[in-house]
Amino acid sequence: MQGDEARLLLGFPPDSRPTPSQIKAAYRKKVWESHPDLFPVHQKPSAESKFKLIAEAYACLQSGNSPTFICF
Repeated sequence: MQGDEARLLLGFPPDSRPTPSQIKAAYRKKVWESHPDLFPVHQKPSAESKFKLIAEAYACLQSGNSPTFICF
């Protein structure tokens, strides 16, 4: 995942430089909006997919040099 894509998923402009506390706050907000347990059964697969993308975006922005996530 690229840094611009991660920022967009968390609600930031692509060229922004959010602080760690801003990233954490945005992550928490997006997680609550897309948590699979909050959706009916027929919408859970979609919510789970979005939930995982948000977690990946958070990890990408929090630790840009992690070997698991590639964040440019």
